[in-house]
Order: sequence, then structure tokens, then C-alpha cells
Amino acid sequence: MRPALALMLAALWSAGAGAAEVSPPNRISLDQAIAIALRDNRALRAAGYETQAAQDEAGVARGALLPQLDAAENFSYTDNPVMVFSDLLLQQDFSQSDFGLNALNHPGFLSNFQTQAQLSYPLFAGGKLIAAYRAAGFAADGARWREIQTRQRVEFTVIQSYYNAMLAEQRLEVVDRALAAARAHLRRTRDLFDRGMVVNSDVLRTQVLVGSFEQQHFQAASGVEIARAALAHSLGDEDRRVAPLKDVSPRESAAPDSFQPLVKQAIEHRPEVRLADARIKQAREAVSIARADYLPTIQIAGVYENDSERLSRAGNNGALLLSGRMNLFNGFATRSRVNAAQAQLSRAQILAQDLRRSIALEVETAFRRLGAARRGLEVARRDTAYAQRAAAILEDRYGSGLATNVAVLDAQTSRAETDMRLAAAGIEVAVDTAALALAVGVDPQDSLGR
Repeated sequence: MRPALALMLAALWSAGAGAAEVSPPNRISLDQAIAIALRDNRALRAAGYETQAAQDEAGVARGALLPQLDAAENFSYTDNPVMVFSDLLLQQDFSQSDFGLNALNHPGFLSNFQTQAQLSYPLFAGGKLIAAYRAAGFAADGARWREIQTRQRVEFTVIQSYYNAMLAEQRLEVVDRALAAARAHLRRTRDLFDRGMVVNSDVLRTQVLVGSFEQQHFQAASGVEIARAALAHSLGDEDRRVAPLKDVSPRESAAPDSFQPLVKQAIEHRPEVRLADARIKQAREAVSIARADYLPTIQIAGVYENDSERLSRAGNNGALLLSGRMNLFNGFATRSRVNAAQAQLSRAQILAQDLRRSIALEVETAFRRLGAARRGLEVARRDTAYAQRAAAILEDRYGSGLATNVAVLDAQTSRAETDMRLAAAGIEVAVDTAALALAVGVDPQDSLGR
């Protein structure tokens, strides 16, 4: 009984594991996939934190422009003659007996609780503080544009991954359809061979074709799982098995007539251009910050102090302080900082110019690729219709002895190839449409027809 029970449990466990492996994936639409990615994609979430950090850094720079209030508490217990004499004065508890020579030279231990409150404000810093605040603001703007750029790239990656998964499933369907047709032809060939109407080489040649399609089936099935895993990764949710909707054609939108207007639109809308402009402005402020070291700094502060021996009777005093500082020589370090900041400004300006040229090239490349993909789709549709008709005609003629087996096999192979080309061409048009939108600076999901 025990071995039988063990075998039964093992069989049940294997059946359950097999059922878990073949459980169907959760099929989602492209809009749902993009919505999940905008919520869970880790790169986009990281970009959001970067924007938040940059905004907080701008708040730090703004705080340097406002008055600063500090509180301090100090305690001392000493018989140091100078400190005891000073603390007695600060406590406003100095008496005639404290002027004795013995009391001055050999005082006893004295405790002092010192409480201070200081309000300070920079009156002039050579423009460094306001330049730092503006630079931090431009850095925050740059982080926001980087987040927008990341969001657009995430959308494009999801679209690409979604259609790649759709193409992988379509490729598997094409292979399975071709495999079924090849097996049907093999059965027919064997039947004709049994009746003496064809030679054995026809059967063997057809078996080779069936084996080829079987191998392609294994590769296509593996490609489906890989494409689905890539889609889940782009969404930021690898633990959930997802797949594109079935029987849904890739979206198509109207093709633009020329790429020149798109280049102008890209220069105006690409987040990279806004980011480059923000970096130029930030570099200009860095030059102002470096030049501020040539100028003096002036600060005003008000101090209130309370001194007490036992936190009961206390002495109070206050002060208004005005301080100024100016560097006269620091080994030409200020000049070097200014030169370095100006070099960084020139670098940012040159990179911004090169970026605009690169964007123009990206737009033209994406435009021409989309045009080629659309023409390729038209050819693939035509060739698929031709291949289907040719395969059907040759299959009928083969049964009547009017066509060779080689011609039938070639027709079936050609039909499978054209079906794959048609599926790939439709996906290519959809992906290239999204790529053109990304190059122009438009959200890729808005470029596809609904």
C-alpha cells in the first residue's frame, strides 16, 4: 500500500506542477501595459525620486537666502581663574570679595549654564547665494525633464516589448500552421506512395520538411516565453505572467508627408533639448558663483545670552555683530575656479548644439525607416496572397500528378516565410511609428491609433 500511495501522491504532485506550468498568462491590452509600467517601472520611479531630490536641493539653496536662527546650550564646571572671573561677570553676580587676590588667583570651582540664541543674515555675498539658488532651480528643471524623457522611453520600451511578444506568438502560430499543412501533405504523400503513384523520395523529402517545421516550433515556443519575460520586465512586474491580447492587430496611424516640420517640432518638444538648456543656465550660474569669491561677504547677527550657575538667578546680555570678509590672495584658486566654470559653460553650449543636430538626424532616420516599413508591409501583404494561392494550386495539381512534390514543398515553405514576413512587417510599422514619435518628443502611446 505504501509504494502505491507514494506513486499516487507523486502523480498528483506532478499533475499539479504541470498544470501550474501551463497556466495561461494574464492577457492585457497595450494601454493596460503602459499604465502598469508608468506605475511600477523601476527606472521611472527612480527618475521620480531624482526629481524630488533636486527640488529639495533647491529648497536647501533657498534656505541660505533667509535669516538663520540658532540656539546653543553650554555647561562648564571649572576653577580656571580666567573662566571663573568671566563666568561671574556673565552671571552678573560679581561682588567686592571676588576682587581679593586669593579669590582671583585661586578661585573655587564654578558651574555655568550658558544659553545662547543667535539670529544671523547674510547682507552681501557677492551674488553667490542668489546664483546658487537659481542654479539649484535649473537643476530641478533638468531633473524634471529627465523624468519626462525617462517616461517617454519607458512607454516606447513597453510598446516595443508588447509588439515583440505579439510577433513571437504570431510566429509560433505561423509555424504551427505550416507544420499542420506539412503533416497533412505527408499523410497524402504516404497514401499516394501506398497506391504506387509517387516514389519513396517524395515521402522522405516531406518528412524532412516536417522535421524542419518541428524544430522551428520549438524555437518559436521558446521565443514566446522570452518575449513575455521581456514584456514583464519592461512593466516592472516580473512576478506576474503577462501576454498581449490575441486577435488584435498592431495599431497604425497616418504617415507624415515630410520630416522637416518634424525636426522643428522635435527641437521644440524634446525633453533632451530642455535639459540641455537647463544645464547651460546652470553652468552660467556656476560662473557667477565662482566670480563671487572676488567680492567681500558681509553678515549681520544678533546674539542673546543667558548665564546661570544653578538655572535660577541668571545674567543676561545681548550683542549686535556686523562682520565682513574678503580674500586678498589664495594662490589664484579663484581664477582657476572661474576658468573651470567658463569651460564647463562652453562645453554645455557645444553639447546643446550637437544635440540639436543629432535630433535632426534621429528624426530623419526614424521617418525614413517608417516609410520603408510601410512599403514593406504592402509588399508582404501582396506576397502573402500570392503564396497562399500558389500553395493551394500546387497541392491540387500534385494530387493529379501535374506537379512535383518538390514544388509543393517549396510552395509550403514560401507560404510560411511570407506569413512570417507579413506578421513582422505589421509589427515593424507599429514600432517604427512609436520610434518616430519618440524622436519628435511626443509621448509614444499618443502616436498610435485607438
